[in-house]
Amino acid sequence: MRFAKTIFLIFVAASARADGLGDLRAALARFPAQSTLRAAVTLERHQENDESKIPDHGKVAVEVEAGGEGLRVTFANDVIARVQAESRAQEADPEKKTSTATALREVDAPQLVELLDGASALARRLTNATLQKDARVAVAGRPARQLTFAVQPKFSKAEAKHMKSAEMSLVVTTDAENVPLAAELHGSFKAKFLLMTFEQKLHETWSYARAGDRLVAVQHRQEQSGSGLGQNFSGWTATTVAIR
Repeated sequence: MRFAKTIFLIFVAASARADGLGDLRAALARFPAQSTLRAAVTLERHQENDESKIPDHGKVAVEVEAGGEGLRVTFANDVIARVQAESRAQEADPEKKTSTATALREVDAPQLVELLDGASALARRLTNATLQKDARVAVAGRPARQLTFAVQPKFSKAEAKHMKSAEMSLVVTTDAENVPLAAELHGSFKAKFLLMTFEQKLHETWSYARAGDRLVAVQHRQEQSGSGLGQNFSGWTATTVAIR
């Protein structure tokens, strides 16, 4: 009898974990991101390493519109002027940094799509995720749910043969309707190529807001640090989406 009760409790716990993942996926499916959205996107980027004494820091802002006709990005004249000025300065002195141009390269179409269609981006991250913990919490005094996942990273065959260890975890906080409010990703990777060892740590956070049939990542921050080839490096990128 005790054995049967134990099996029943295990089954109930497993069902609860499965429901947590299913509830989240069902909530994400409610945001197909078909409506038109206009927003101002601001990106700030900071990088430093042992080789360079001066950190590379840049900040840019663009206007975006996403909808049935696709994605449009507008670069303001002052941003273009700064990029051109940096290019001229680097022509005269190759040691000059092109911080604005480098930051602007981070504002690419795939990243913008992930921000403006946060539901689809989060659903993809759940593809190789296993729910480990389902907890009831409170956010700003309101009932919420916190789902903790173990994520199995996928690598190409060429990458996998050099990878020694890879761990990732994802925590998603949702409201009472299972719609994400925030997410947090932690990653740790270690690889070896010939006699060289490379290590990297990753930390990402997202804050979400509803905008019609879209779940928008209105704030995203990515932090990276690691070592390789005798050098240490670190950096972060912070992006803010202001919905018009």
